[in-house]
Amino acid sequence: MRKRDIKQKLQIYVLFQSIVFPLMLLLFQIGKKSIFIHVSYISIVLILVILIIFYLSIKILGKNERIDELTTLKNELTNEENKLQKSYEELSSVYEELAATEEELRSQFEELQKSEEALRVSEERYKLAVEAANDVIWELNMKNGSFFISERWKSITEYSMNEDLNLKEILKYIIHPEDRKMFLQDLKRYLNKETILYQSTFRIKCKSGQYKWIYNRGKAQRNYEGKAIMLSGSLTDITERKIIEEKMMHLASYDQLTNLPNKGLLLKELQESIDNILESGIDKNIAVMFLDLDNFKKINDILGHNYGDQLLKVVAGIIELCVGETNYTSRIGGDEFLVFLPCDEDCSNIINLCETMRRMFNNPLEIGNKHVYTSASIGISIFPKDGMDVNTLLKNADTAMYRAKNSGKNKYCFFTNDMREEVMRRSEIEKGLRTALENNELQVYYQPQINVNGRKLVGFEALLRWNSKELGWVSPAEFIPIAEETWLIIPIGEWLIKTVFTQYGEWMKKGYSPFTIAINLSVIQIQNKDFGEFVRKIILETNMVSKYIEFEITETILMESLECSIELLNKFRELDIKVALDDFGTGYSSFNYLKNLPINTIKIDKSFIDNINLNSSDKDITHGIITLAHKINKEVIAEGVEEEGQVSLLENMQCDRIQGYYFSKPVSLEAAEEMLKYSNI
Repeated sequence: MRKRDIKQKLQIYVLFQSIVFPLMLLLFQIGKKSIFIHVSYISIVLILVILIIFYLSIKILGKNERIDELTTLKNELTNEENKLQKSYEELSSVYEELAATEEELRSQFEELQKSEEALRVSEERYKLAVEAANDVIWELNMKNGSFFISERWKSITEYSMNEDLNLKEILKYIIHPEDRKMFLQDLKRYLNKETILYQSTFRIKCKSGQYKWIYNRGKAQRNYEGKAIMLSGSLTDITERKIIEEKMMHLASYDQLTNLPNKGLLLKELQESIDNILESGIDKNIAVMFLDLDNFKKINDILGHNYGDQLLKVVAGIIELCVGETNYTSRIGGDEFLVFLPCDEDCSNIINLCETMRRMFNNPLEIGNKHVYTSASIGISIFPKDGMDVNTLLKNADTAMYRAKNSGKNKYCFFTNDMREEVMRRSEIEKGLRTALENNELQVYYQPQINVNGRKLVGFEALLRWNSKELGWVSPAEFIPIAEETWLIIPIGEWLIKTVFTQYGEWMKKGYSPFTIAINLSVIQIQNKDFGEFVRKIILETNMVSKYIEFEITETILMESLECSIELLNKFRELDIKVALDDFGTGYSSFNYLKNLPINTIKIDKSFIDNINLNSSDKDITHGIITLAHKINKEVIAEGVEEEGQVSLLENMQCDRIQGYYFSKPVSLEAAEEMLKYSNI
């Protein structure tokens, strides 16, 4: 409600009261005076209240009107502000576009400057290219035959510019005769559009008579018919690169020590020879010979690797001399050599060759200032009788070589059908071994060790046995070498040690007195850098008392892996584990290293014990070993004892422990426990 409307209504109301009040006054003149007085008071109060209400309404409505005016003004200002903001954003957008345009123009300007500079440098480089480039620049006009070549040609060939501008003369006298045909073929193929770029590699003869390798490349300018009218390009001297490539090819294909072809090259040549025979259909035999030096590792360890390398060089020369340069001889690694050559129908030439080699190796070889004796075991397979492919021939020759080595070394042996059966047997054993653990086919047998004086049980040697579901009982002599070759001996050996330690703990819980438990170690286990830590962990897991453990290591294994052996023996000493040197007398038998190495026990090999009561030499040797061992505080065990007479002699020699069939063969777990029950351990 507007203010003036309120004023108008107030005036009407006052007028109305001015009329009503006199009338009321006149009426009450007649009535009682008291009623009139009350009515008058009430009317006055009502008038005052109404006046106050109208006054307040006027004030409030005045403020509202002011607020409305201010709100309207604020809205107008907000609209103006929004318009200004929009205008600002439009101006900002325009500014950004202008800035981006300016940056783009600046970038384009800089790019133009760079392009201009690059063009200038390129022009200068092009001007200098012909004069300063290592390549020879040439150009041949196909229409008139004119030929241009840069001065770099002289520095490469030594010919002056006036002597060699005739292209025909270059082709006839300068390009190597063997390469001219290839040069012309490469050029013809390009001109006939068989290649997109002309390139050719050939040799040229310099004025001094020396030949250099050249890489030639170029492109043609063609007319509308596609015919080449101008040919231009460059020549590069790649002689040094070719020399490096040839050296690299030689290194990739030849043994660096002996300079003989390596295995890869020999097998490639062998495959090509087999393929040629098969394709031609001719009846021809090839002999593949696998040679392995006997006792090379011993020579290497005793004399040192330098002498070993020199020996390999001499042996390579002997083999190459015997075989002849026309046949292939290769060193395929270590002390192993491979030869293939044509073979007579009766193999007489191969037999003669093997005999010649044996005679050559019978003589001492002079290495430095020392004379070294060596020999070779040779296995031979014949194509096509023993195999139609390289791998089969190689495998069969390898098998025959092992037969020769196992027959006493310094022998040669041809592959035969019974060896084929042996290979199949080995394959079956290897396959079975891979699942032997998970199929619970492995068992531990225990052979008693007896104190000589009291004839009492003092320990056991734990021995691995395999009862295969497919093959039945397999001899350790058969499966352990295969387990070593395939490295299956690692998980199998770990299983054996853990099983033995766990069983030992069970026996201790049953109240049996402590005793020594011996376990044989393989060369593969000794060479395994984690083996010592494995033993430590198993001792902790099984609560095994380490002073009752005795690991047996053969002399051969000890010396073949001397560094690994020493490290492991020291680890065993830290763990308080005893070490027995097994098969003593069959290998190096040196008391010098026995004195210095942490070895506790010596086991005399069965070969000495067999004839101890029949052969005075064996008796004296055995007695000497026992006496010397005691002097350096080593205990002695005699193995393979089978007769009472042997026991009596060993007792007189004061041998400490004995084991063998005289007392007991290896027995099962149950039988071993029965022995513990009735022993005085």
